[in-house]
Order: sequence, then C-alpha cells, then structure tokens
Amino acid sequence: MEYSTARLNDIINWVQKNRRDRFTDFLSMKDQKILLKLIDKYDDIDCRFDGGFKEAERKVACIYPVLFHVADSDHFDIIKGIRINGDLSRLSHRDVLGSLLGLGIKREKIGDIIKIQENCDVIVHNDIANYILMNLKKIGREKVIVNSIDLDEVMEPLIEYDDIKTTVASVRLDSIIASGFKISRTKASEMIKAGLSEVNWETNMSPSFEVKEGDIMSLRGHGRIKLQEVLGTSRKGRIYVHILKYK
Repeated sequence: MEYSTARLNDIINWVQKNRRDRFTDFLSMKDQKILLKLIDKYDDIDCRFDGGFKEAERKVACIYPVLFHVADSDHFDIIKGIRINGDLSRLSHRDVLGSLLGLGIKREKIGDIIKIQENCDVIVHNDIANYILMNLKKIGREKVIVNSIDLDEVMEPLIEYDDIKTTVASVRLDSIIASGFKISRTKASEMIKAGLSEVNWETNMSPSFEVKEGDIMSLRGHGRIKLQEVLGTSRKGRIYVHILKYK
C-alpha cells in the first residue's frame, strides 16, 4: 500500500500545527519523492529518511519543524532488524513477504527484505517486531527461527542484474524500454501512454521523454531497468547503450 498525497499532507499539517516531529511508516521510493515535493512548499518543515541501512529503498520519514532538534543518530529507534534462519535457499523474496503479510501485518510496517541464498534479514517497524519474533514459525513449508539483530548487522544487499549492451535509434523512453524489456517499440509506446511506466519512481506517459544516464525505469509486469551508460554513436547514427535489467 502506498501513502496517498492527502495522507502525507495531513501529517505535514499536523507537524506544522503541533510543532512536534512525527514519523511515517515505511515509504516506497515513489512516496519519498512525493513527500520531498510536498515538503519543498514549506519553509518551516523538513524531513529526514532512514531505512535501516545505507542502500535501503523503503524508508521511514521523520517530518519535523526546522527549529526542532532532531537527534543525529544514524538510525531511528522505531526501526528494527530481524534475521530469519532456516533452509530458505529455495524460497523467494516474495515468499518471505507473503508469510509476513499472512500474519496480518500491513505492508507499510515492513521495510526492505534482504535475501541472499539461504539467509534473510528484514527491516521492520518497532510496532510489529516482537509480534513477528513470536509468531513467524514457517515460510512456505520451511520451519524458521527468527531473532532480532542490530541494524549494523544487516546484510549488504546483493543486487543481481543482466547486462544488456545494444544499439537504439534514440534515448527516448519508448526506445530504451523496448530494448531493456525486449518488447516492440510499438508495445512499449502503448504501455507508456497507458501510464504503466515510471522513470525514477514517477509515472511518465511520454514515449518521447529523453532518458539520461542513471535513470531507473519500470514497466508494470516486466520489472525494472537502468540506463547505465551511453557508449557512443555508430557510423549509421545509432546509439550504443549499456542497460542493466534487474533480476
């Protein structure tokens, strides 16, 4: 579940009225960008994010009055780390998330899930940490043991991707998406116009949008890609690109 703009605005207004800080639950990258745009409209309100480790995508935000002192500690106290031990090698990230949601936990109370082979760490909100420790006994058919860990013990994520080095007619969004997801440019254009694509976690409905190095694109039902590098131009005018397709 994503936070609505209205819900984020309500929190900002509460902070401004009460002159006190307030925390959100875990926000997606898209929600974080929305919050930053909303905060930018205020001179007296600011925010800070923490996802439990440096590379985290899902993060909790602390929204606070600019004159209010916010502790300079590395992590918010409301974020906890959990390690799941068991034979998880045949299970996926989705299996882990499904088992957590199956306990009746809301998605916004769960941060990033870091699964590397048989090992798995999960960042969670303090509200539900003890509940998970007491009630998560199985993932799929595999019995598991769950322990709390310090956030500095959380495993570093292993990001896996396929390298795609190809040529494109241009760095338009439809062209890059077509090459990255191996679909026709016509289909890519149709899906973009239908609002099924995002660039840097913002919906983009313009097939002609020019993609830049470092931009991350997603296409609903297909996954995520990144334009890693523009490598040059061929004699025939086609552009060499290096695209990462995340697994």
